[in-house]
Amino acid sequence: MIHLDINCDMAEGFSRGRQSEDLGIMKWITSVNIACGLHAGDPHIICRTIEAALKHDVKIGAHPGYADIQGFGRRSMNLSVNEVYELVLYQISALAGTTKALGGELHHVKLHGALYNEAAERPELAEAVVQAIADIDEELILYALSGSKLVEAGLEHGLQVAEEVFAERAYLPNGRLAPRELEGSVLISKEERMEQTRQLVLKQRVMTVNGEHIDLAADTLCVHHESHDVLQFLGEVHKWAKQNDVKIEPITAR
Repeated sequence: MIHLDINCDMAEGFSRGRQSEDLGIMKWITSVNIACGLHAGDPHIICRTIEAALKHDVKIGAHPGYADIQGFGRRSMNLSVNEVYELVLYQISALAGTTKALGGELHHVKLHGALYNEAAERPELAEAVVQAIADIDEELILYALSGSKLVEAGLEHGLQVAEEVFAERAYLPNGRLAPRELEGSVLISKEERMEQTRQLVLKQRVMTVNGEHIDLAADTLCVHHESHDVLQFLGEVHKWAKQNDVKIEPITAR
């Protein structure tokens, strides 16, 4: 049997806006990555999302990114290695503390946006991120782009690493995500997303933007809450999983 975690980035709005848990996504996922307030989110929506995750028995992760609300954390920032370390350290600590106060326990860490992509490519940033995680709690699971430098850094430090793949993002031949400004970088049709999910989960491979297939480990599948018809898609994934001996469940800490 194949085991698959499904994760989703949440709490990326603000308390006066529509909250992600109201969309009904929690019942379809097994882990949630909660924004820590610097690229998006505020204390109120963070607390509401933690409470919703606890109610649905969904594993809680910190989702730190660059302090760039205007750019939603998707713009590169010229920070030093030490600044990245402190940035990640602060955000994980805040989410871990809030989760504990509300009766839960932090399970994992997944970076957001530009920081996610840059740590996947740059060993020195990957090292800073991994050090911050390890200094807080070596039992935290690192969610990282499959086959990336961040995966390598996490394993070298002895962290448990979950290699992440994406249902609706197109891939470059080097295994990195296609930049969002590239036409076709986000898959819209349910058929395309389902086919990519099938390939990633069953065959551990994906077709890139140039039509080639590359191998990718797939421990956890990211589905973004803003994706087109996300609830229908998640329902389809669960139905397909049952028919193909794929067990959807959270990643267990070793």
